[in-house]
Amino acid sequence: GISLATPGENGAKNIIFTSQWDNYPREVSVPLAGKSSHAFLLMAGSTTAMQSQFDNGEVIVTYTDGSTGKLPLRNPVNWWPIDQDYFIDDFAFRRPEPIPPRVDLRTGKIRILDVETFKGKGGKVSGGAATVLDLPLNPQKELKSLTVRALANEVVIGLMSVTLAR
Repeated sequence: GISLATPGENGAKNIIFTSQWDNYPREVSVPLAGKSSHAFLLMAGSTTAMQSQFDNGEVIVTYTDGSTGKLPLRNPVNWWPIDQDYFIDDFAFRRPEPIPPRVDLRTGKIRILDVETFKGKGGKVSGGAATVLDLPLNPQKELKSLTVRALANEVVIGLMSVTLAR
């Protein structure tokens, strides 16, 4: 398994939030070091139906040579709201892509959702849910930083944890 630790003391402010709104920065960067083949991200935030079918934000990894890798946060492909699982029925929304793992924030339970068996079962998630995303990296390059950027209106993007596969 993958450890998705969120470091800090109880009550510590240890989550990055970005938004187009004035209450959060539009982007935040954190330093990285070393080499890695993957960055596993625990993310949670908000989005709405009006922000569907386009990139709501992005996660960008910058290497020491100046090159970058990017993970678009697209509603409903891999960017889901904290308060609910999407209702997928192939009528209002068609979704052929795999559903990213969800972590129920109240219980810590990890849910691996299969598209076919999940159809018609979306709805509110009591206590909220975060999404686990995999950002493939170039294992030959030295890491410099990771940037979380909000692109769409009406969204808040939160990064709770980053685990680098070494």
